[in-house]
Amino acid sequence: MTQVILGQFLNGIIIGTLYGIIALGVTLTFGITGIVNFALGQFMMIGAYATWHLTDISHLPYPIAVALAVLIAGFAGLLSDRALFQFTRNNLVNGLLVSIGLISVIESGALLLYTATPKNLDFVLSGSWTFGDITVPRMKVATFGVLLVVIVFTWIALANTWLGRATRAYAQNPEAATLMGVNTEALQVGVTVYSCALAGLGGAMYASLYSLEPSMGALFILKGVEAAILAGIGNLAGALVGGIILGVTESIGSLFLPTAFRDAYGLIFLVAILLFRPSGLFGGQK
Repeated sequence: MTQVILGQFLNGIIIGTLYGIIALGVTLTFGITGIVNFALGQFMMIGAYATWHLTDISHLPYPIAVALAVLIAGFAGLLSDRALFQFTRNNLVNGLLVSIGLISVIESGALLLYTATPKNLDFVLSGSWTFGDITVPRMKVATFGVLLVVIVFTWIALANTWLGRATRAYAQNPEAATLMGVNTEALQVGVTVYSCALAGLGGAMYASLYSLEPSMGALFILKGVEAAILAGIGNLAGALVGGIILGVTESIGSLFLPTAFRDAYGLIFLVAILLFRPSGLFGGQK
């Protein structure tokens, strides 16, 4: 039983990084544009389907397909910002309604192009590593490593570069940042595009592990928002921790309760944490 729990613990960490990459996008977008973009899950789906199409249909190498999928998701984010989100800046309700409508549009487009039949990417990195009685697929480890590096790089860049300081300054005081010469419009567009590209990367890595369906984005945006709230909106490093907590909770919880309760584990844990720390686990930290 111990080996099973450890195996599920490792699986939870890996799936938690997927939740964490979406939580990071949610945190960045909300902090700069004032919008909770519920369509980020659909941009993840765009990245996943683009990777599958470029790899299995166009026969491109997987790394090139991933890079192109990230660019496609980022470009789709740019189009959505120019067409929709630029008119809902710092308006939580309008931005929420627009993002919900965008979910239906993107999901319907995926159904039209690819139907509801699940798609499966051919094996990218086969084989596994065995540690005692625990076996971990190599692709899952690679996925964890790539997403972890991207999240850490984003955190370091925001903490140590001029652009990062400008972003944090705008999140704290938009008027003061504007007076100091920060191009607020370009900053908002850039953050929106980067958040969508992050979601696309998450989808590209997801495609190498699981079956793809047009509705897959709905689950991940829910988990991403849960992880962001659990960590405390605005805490970038906490977004990863929040995602891993949710992933581990679900994976281990599924050993003791039916799978039908899987989505409830994270919500129960979130409510329990918020009862004692309303600002989230790291909400009071800078």
